[in-house]
Amino acid sequence: MKVTTKGLTEKGCEDFDYRGCLMIEVDGKKMFSFLDGEPEDANLGRDFSDVYGIAAAMELAYNAGVKGEGFSIEDIEVDDIEEIW
Repeated sequence: MKVTTKGLTEKGCEDFDYRGCLMIEVDGKKMFSFLDGEPEDANLGRDFSDVYGIAAAMELAYNAGVKGEGFSIEDIEVDDIEEIW
């Protein structure tokens, strides 16, 4: 199982008005994405709704371990948010 996280560099964060973002892929497939929105919209039902998939991702990781699959994490930082989404 390969987990890849994609986020912004310091320059990318500055260019994106100091808003953060994070996308997580598992085996090349987008699993989670989190993006800072307006404070009034920053709630689980809107900006952070992918958190509801965390338990399923944990089950995937567990099952991969039971099967003896390898596990690796790659962290990528980019300057342009378009490279993430």
